[in-house]
Amino acid sequence: MATKKKAGTSSEPRRKLALVIGIGQYEHCEKLENPENDANDMSLALESIDFVVTKKLHLKRGEMRHVIIDFEESIKPDDMVLFYFAGHGTQWEVCINFLPFRAMSGFYASSAFRTFRIKII
Repeated sequence: MATKKKAGTSSEPRRKLALVIGIGQYEHCEKLENPENDANDMSLALESIDFVVTKKLHLKRGEMRHVIIDFEESIKPDDMVLFYFAGHGTQWEVCINFLPFRAMSGFYASSAFRTFRIKII
């Protein structure tokens, strides 16, 4: 059942949207076994509580960029939105940078221009 809006507003249920990304195959480091499984499990859990899930696996940077833009453009006011990422990433202050591809030793510190930044709110 979708979450209802506050009293005094439309009785239409809120849309529940989720973007789930799992990346375990990288060009310059060992394959991660869990991201695909985690993304699949999270997708099933979210679908079981009526989220409309967009699930993508093993994207390259350009593909991920397009997926994120398309997802962002699908969001309407009052939508409930969840983003889940499983794969390599780093955290700095309240932002998370995740590496969509080409992760390599010593690459994290100098890779801000090749990561996606997500602000935690």
